[in-house]
Amino acid sequence: MAAKKNGLTTKQASELQKQLLARKEALMNSINTRAETSTKIAPDELMEEFDQAAVSQDQAVTLRVMNKEVKLLEEINHALAKFDEGEYGLCEGTEEPIGYRRLNAVPWARYSIEYKEQRERDQMQRSERLPGR
Repeated sequence: MAAKKNGLTTKQASELQKQLLARKEALMNSINTRAETSTKIAPDELMEEFDQAAVSQDQAVTLRVMNKEVKLLEEINHALAKFDEGEYGLCEGTEEPIGYRRLNAVPWARYSIEYKEQRERDQMQRSERLPGR
């Protein structure tokens, strides 16, 4: 199988797309389950103060987890859209191939390791230059 401009064979691209679709389905199920269970306990039910605090804390944790899952779902949808555009597997910063090993580990990766590390170094340098640091 010939490698495309993204450096992936057709088989590799197909495997990665299947991984993304499976992860998307799992995330959607998890988000839906969390949403259903977080709304089952009515806060106006008669509860002791301690129970209300515990329920509120559990709901806050559930919302934080759901927020992370929604963000990951957005990244996965972005990666799946790149398949349609023929841009999957290309670094969004350099337009060079990301590499199969990285994509196999993080199929929704937007950047090559080298470019991501450079972005992080640049960001650290900018934050070090801010006054008061």
